[in-house]
Amino acid sequence: MSRRKRMIIIVFLSAIAIVIFGMASWDGAFLKTKYNIAEDKYDIEKNIMSEEEFQLIRGGIASSSSHNMQPWKIKIQDENTFSLYADKDKTLPIIDPENQQLLMSLGTFIGSVKETAKKKGLDMDVQYAPIYTSEKLNLIATFQILGQAESKVDGITSATQGMKKETPKLEEEVILDFMETPLKGYQKLWIMEEQKLLLQEYLLKGTMMEGGNQKATEELLQIFRFTKWAKNQYRYGLSLNTMPPALRMFVEPLVGASQEWECFGKNSVTAFKQRLKNEKAYMIISLENPTPSDYIRVGEALSFLGLHTEGYTIKPAVQLMEPLEGMNEVYSEMKETFGIQGEVMLILGFTERGTGYHDSVRHQVMDIIIQ
Repeated sequence: MSRRKRMIIIVFLSAIAIVIFGMASWDGAFLKTKYNIAEDKYDIEKNIMSEEEFQLIRGGIASSSSHNMQPWKIKIQDENTFSLYADKDKTLPIIDPENQQLLMSLGTFIGSVKETAKKKGLDMDVQYAPIYTSEKLNLIATFQILGQAESKVDGITSATQGMKKETPKLEEEVILDFMETPLKGYQKLWIMEEQKLLLQEYLLKGTMMEGGNQKATEELLQIFRFTKWAKNQYRYGLSLNTMPPALRMFVEPLVGASQEWECFGKNSVTAFKQRLKNEKAYMIISLENPTPSDYIRVGEALSFLGLHTEGYTIKPAVQLMEPLEGMNEVYSEMKETFGIQGEVMLILGFTERGTGYHDSVRHQVMDIIIQ
């Protein structure tokens, strides 16, 4: 290759690099990451809430939520009292028209706040508000700190504390016993090893239906799209701000394709297939004629279980319960195959927690405070 051609190629590649760098810089890719919860310190909050309230709310934010909705709003009443509201901007009318996923996500927040209070040695009272779905789920619960209390260790924690295992073991009977109190009267079905692949086939069918449905996928894009803080203040997903600056510089100009619903749907199915490879066991929770309060209760139980099952990450699969075209047939067949009574509320997948565990927190405390 002649020297002149090499110079042209170098100039061309340099120009591309400059354009990419300029685009990323102009669009804010080098802004400091907003979502790092480790940097969320009790600072500006001290003018609004007590430190105990800050710690409890911070614990609630760390809870899981369906489709990473994180639909939480908090109103500070006084230095010992705060209330949880549903974030109306997080509803999903296509895949969650009855707000069942939303309610479970609110339940996980409540459960995490309760567990945080135990760890902090705080005695706390929780008052649940009536749920009016016609009013888009306004007030959900009010928390009041009553004072200091002795920390209590529950059965499942004491059974696993101090046990260092290279390969953690799921203690099925212990987990069932642990779930009996918060979910008394609910059906809790473990999927045996020989049936796991069959359940995974149903889960994959549901995910493919969701990923192939344009309206559903476009709705989910509002949550999972690549974006930055200023552009997506209350729609937290796979933000560019969670990436290292050097990587963001090159990724940002290329993410436009991921905004197309078909591309996003295919990527979601691919990611779910990988998830299925890693999941070791499943539990299905169902109930006859569940009420809105039951979905909050199941969310709380999910939060308790996730915090007390050592060595495993627990993720809900909700696609089969979504009212999309063709989904009911798959859902009904799955229920008949496994002899499930009532309405399926949650399908929980258990994955061994490795060094690659991803923290999906997208909020800091002040982001969800109602001023």
